[in-house]
Amino acid sequence: MFKLELLLQNLVLKEYALTDGAALTIGRQFDNDIVLDDRAVSLHHATIQVKGRKLAVFDKGSKNGIVVNDAKVQSAQLDHGDIVMIGKKFSFRVSVVPQKKRDATITGEQDLKAGVLKVSY
Repeated sequence: MFKLELLLQNLVLKEYALTDGAALTIGRQFDNDIVLDDRAVSLHHATIQVKGRKLAVFDKGSKNGIVVNDAKVQSAQLDHGDIVMIGKKFSFRVSVVPQKKRDATITGEQDLKAGVLKVSY
């Protein structure tokens, strides 16, 4: 599983958890999954997609392109720690969530749904 953190400068605005088959569209238009209010972002700017154990970003013909780790790209496979810049203000930080942590998250979510909060020290 992958985690994307949407950043405005260094402030985390939102987190997205992506599993196999997930795809997110990014752009300024309201029909995108992630809408970014930045004039440097095209109406339909990019797509981030998971296939198996790989995460990739694809430019959708945007005017200003996408930048991964300071390099302008049309598409790129993303790894843990990568930074994807879209527009002038927004970026995404990529994390790979290890299997053990995924299992703990799933268990924790189930506990919360059952109305039980477990705290470990």
